[in-house]
Amino acid sequence: MRHPKKKTLIAASAIAALSATAFAATTPYDLIRPTWPLTWDAKALDNFEPNAKKDNVLPEEKTPANFKAGALMPDTLDQAYLDVINTTISPIRVNQAGYLKSDTERQFYFIGTAKEFEVVDENGKSLSKKITGTLTKTSEETTSSWLIVAGTDATISDHKRYSVEFNGPSGSILVGNIPQSVPTDKRLRIKVGDEISSTFIVSEDVYTMVKDAAIKFFGIQRSGNSDSWFHGPSHVKDGAGKVVLDEKVVSGVTTNEGDLQGGWYDCGDYLKESQTQAYAFANLAVAAVSNPSKDVDHYAYNHGEFVKTDNVPDVLREAKHGADFFLRSFKAANGVVDNMAVSVGNFGSDHGSWVRPELQDYIVISMRGGPADRDVRLGELGSNISGQIAAGLAILSKDYAKYDKDFADSCLMVAEKMYDFAKNLALGNDSYDKGKKFVYNTMAAGWSTPAYNGNNEYHDDLALAAIALHYATYEKSGKMDYLNDAVEDTEIGTDQMSRSFAFNGGWMAHGRNGMLKSSRNTSWANVNTLTLYAFYKLLLKDSKTATKYGISDEKRLGYAEKVASTMAINLQNLSNSGTSSIELPVSQLSSESGAISYDGAWYSMQTDQSWIYNRYQAGNIFEVLALADIAKDLEKVKLPTLGTLNWNSEKLHQLGINQLNYMLGVNPWDVSFIYGVGDKNDNHPHHRISNPEGRNARGSVAYKYVRPVGGLFGGIIPGAENSISPSSLSWEDYHLSETCLDGSAALVSALTIVSNGGDDYFEKKCDNCNKNPDIFQADNIHVGAYHYEFNELDYLTISFSNSTLKRMDSVVTYVYFDATEDDVENCNVLFNLSICQAYDQGGFNRPCSNEDEIRKELRKNNPQKIKDTYDKKSKTYTWALPIVLDSLGIGRYVRLDLSVTSGTKVSGACEYALEPAKVDFTKGWSFKSHTASNSMPAYDGISDKDKDYIEVQEAPDAPYIVLRSQGKLIWGYGPADETSDRVGVRKIAAPAANAKMIVNGRGLYVVAPAQGTKTLKVFDMLGNQLMAQTFEGTSAQVSLAKLPHRSAMVARLMSGEKVLAAKAFKLK
Repeated sequence: MRHPKKKTLIAASAIAALSATAFAATTPYDLIRPTWPLTWDAKALDNFEPNAKKDNVLPEEKTPANFKAGALMPDTLDQAYLDVINTTISPIRVNQAGYLKSDTERQFYFIGTAKEFEVVDENGKSLSKKITGTLTKTSEETTSSWLIVAGTDATISDHKRYSVEFNGPSGSILVGNIPQSVPTDKRLRIKVGDEISSTFIVSEDVYTMVKDAAIKFFGIQRSGNSDSWFHGPSHVKDGAGKVVLDEKVVSGVTTNEGDLQGGWYDCGDYLKESQTQAYAFANLAVAAVSNPSKDVDHYAYNHGEFVKTDNVPDVLREAKHGADFFLRSFKAANGVVDNMAVSVGNFGSDHGSWVRPELQDYIVISMRGGPADRDVRLGELGSNISGQIAAGLAILSKDYAKYDKDFADSCLMVAEKMYDFAKNLALGNDSYDKGKKFVYNTMAAGWSTPAYNGNNEYHDDLALAAIALHYATYEKSGKMDYLNDAVEDTEIGTDQMSRSFAFNGGWMAHGRNGMLKSSRNTSWANVNTLTLYAFYKLLLKDSKTATKYGISDEKRLGYAEKVASTMAINLQNLSNSGTSSIELPVSQLSSESGAISYDGAWYSMQTDQSWIYNRYQAGNIFEVLALADIAKDLEKVKLPTLGTLNWNSEKLHQLGINQLNYMLGVNPWDVSFIYGVGDKNDNHPHHRISNPEGRNARGSVAYKYVRPVGGLFGGIIPGAENSISPSSLSWEDYHLSETCLDGSAALVSALTIVSNGGDDYFEKKCDNCNKNPDIFQADNIHVGAYHYEFNELDYLTISFSNSTLKRMDSVVTYVYFDATEDDVENCNVLFNLSICQAYDQGGFNRPCSNEDEIRKELRKNNPQKIKDTYDKKSKTYTWALPIVLDSLGIGRYVRLDLSVTSGTKVSGACEYALEPAKVDFTKGWSFKSHTASNSMPAYDGISDKDKDYIEVQEAPDAPYIVLRSQGKLIWGYGPADETSDRVGVRKIAAPAANAKMIVNGRGLYVVAPAQGTKTLKVFDMLGNQLMAQTFEGTSAQVSLAKLPHRSAMVARLMSGEKVLAAKAFKLK
């Protein structure tokens, strides 16, 4: 929940007193957000290969209408334009966020042959004092290529949109170093010959800015009613699904709807996985407290609000979001840890649906991720995951207490219970917590899920938990039990190989290798380095801290020596066959070489997997920077066994910085891999919330692509070829394009170490900031249409989609055509239903359940003449043909095909015949071309297409076909204006709770929810008002006896302009 304490607004005088480098902002990281290039290549789209089966897949305008050289780019932009930017792989590769002022290297690359570079301003112009430098050739060479295969969406067959393939320059890598004399805290560029780079800044705050962006990804991934800046409440019904163990339903544990809302989504899906949630939670908690001065308060709980913040440091506040979910799970389990479900969702069902997260709570069909399909998964705690959760809760119990004491107390209680559970399970005991039996969690580690397999150890997690609990409890209890569990207990720590740097006992000495981890990366499957770093930063960083937690200085130095030594060997084991290296005193500790080797060009190291490479490299960056952070403290310290050593902390720190340079643009493809940071990003992430390319349910909430700010692009291992080439569509190949929670967690941990903290570097003022997630949704209601010929007859296809989260009832669409009175009287133009297909929330296509009723009503409802539309020249009127659809449910899509024929009069009624119409309906209001006027849009007129065009591409917009729900206009522009809502598109007002209308014979009984003046209005289905009656109070009986109208009508109960209730009815 949002903490009630509010931050005081900054007074005008305080703003004036900000440092000279402060800038007015729309986010705290505006100086590193994407900007437009200095020039736009209007011919670039000509190199794109569009899908020949589809129309208008590329923008009509070759240059974006809002292009402004060097200006901030908008949040939403056609992905084709974004891809145009990426097709120019510059030979100049800079860190597109920027460089620390204190960075003495400030390294960038140039690919090719040149000798000199110039630093220029953001417009590409020389600085007032020209600044230049020289380029140095290296022995490294590079080449790169990129194939982008974009999609439309997956609601229709053949969902390729376009492809484009391009290459970067090949040749030698030249290194440049940005001079120390360049201006700071402003955008700059590098110029080599005629080539100009992306922008960057030089600032001590640059990595604070990157961290400000990175933490926003957690806001995107939030589930539940979580005040996300990117989407509305989602999966708030979690807990309503089946309770399962290994996908089999179990009895004995029950959860209710809403019990398990909250937490974070795993990657590009909506699974909530215990392994990535716990890992992210532990990382955030450790990051927040290991360097507390660097965890700043730049946001409220909603990351869209950075003016009125909440007085809670941002990383710590995001960790609380995770804690809230785990506490909620503990409560739902009635305090039985073994019964806790911290994973929610079914792998198959979740991956079968690609929609916005808000929609899934409304899905009722099976295997599409609705509440009933969101399995409540037991047995996914083990000792490893429960250890990480216990660690995070323990840390928050201490550091969040000053913001919310009751919450902090709950954290400690649950942390201790979860540690007891994890410890007993790891030690092979059959019970925990005073005799509770292990039922669902029977393996301490090594268990797997459909999404994750390979987290095979638990001692690292339990060591982290024990250290965190000592940190949380020692000052009050004075007990050393938890610390002994971590590093001293010889019954816990057994079978360890004898090494000079080995811990005496406890979880850190558990097993043959103790805290050595071979070549495994810091990731969701391993927290060895996170644990060692937390041990040092929380308990050992100086004598005062150690004494505070009951550790003598002699013990502190012994522990610190073991921590640093273990981390150094672990880092050495991540070496690859690269050409560059850093010497560490590893050779004094083991028989292995003391060199940490890495790729000389791209600074890559060993990774567990080749796919989603960047998530594992982010773990490597954290390891490098964590050791550098500790090593700088120990550089001149005499350690008990090793004495005074050269840890090369500055070189380690620079390696970590250069690895971040790679992530942020100094790479083969000239892009920043952190979305929303730097001028150029990938634009096709495998990420449901942000990218609609995979949307696979017609009628589901439509949305536009928006960069998932702070997310980490999956990427590939850089090497000789450097070819990004998806196996299918770019967004589909998750090996390359998926962005995941755990990768961003490691990134935040690394960024916290190199960030600055301190005072705000931006002006906390924003007059036009978006905090409403609805800004990212596209049209809510859509009507499309086209014309085709089949068997020498004319046909009209109309499509209707409801992309809102509200059901539309009493839905009627109106088609307007022109004809003489004789044409209508003599049946010269008739519309008959030929095809009616309804797509459900899962995208499955079925015949309309009410097809016969639609056909019957269509034949019964004669066209209605619109007055004041007579055309003297053609002697025609405009006629309205109502088509009653009845309802249009949430996430529903309907296709109607109408044959347009003529017929004969039989017994006063028109009978249809398979004969061409004698009126050209395409010249009527709904189908002819319109010029823009009176707030109405331009329209080229109805298109001629193939019959099943709609199966390949969406029907073109039909703005002059009208759609009404309960008489209220929701789409389209009609030809007359008798009523106030006849012309224009209106959003649907939600009826007030408990307002009701009941038809009773020839009267209407009205019940309103509150006192005050109300008006009941009755309209015909064209929107013409038939009567109005005003009354006071909460109820009234309104007579309908004098109404001249006897067909379908709509009643609306109004309070001023607000619709309280609406009801469609008929009088007999």
